[in-house]
Amino acid sequence: MSNAKEVLPASEFLKKNLGISEIPPEAYLNYGYALLAIAGADGDVSEAEFNWLTNHQRL
Repeated sequence: MSNAKEVLPASEFLKKNLGISEIPPEAYLNYGYALLAIAGADGDVSEAEFNWLTNHQRL
């Protein structure tokens, strides 16, 4: 039995801006939820906000 955890390569945004090269899938998902919650804090997630969120997380 292995203790190795699955990781994904980080997006170019995460690499460039945060220095992250790999990230567990669950952390990627939670990061996206946090950004979505912040973007929607005003009660609305605009198309531009949503596009930024989805585009910058691409591998």
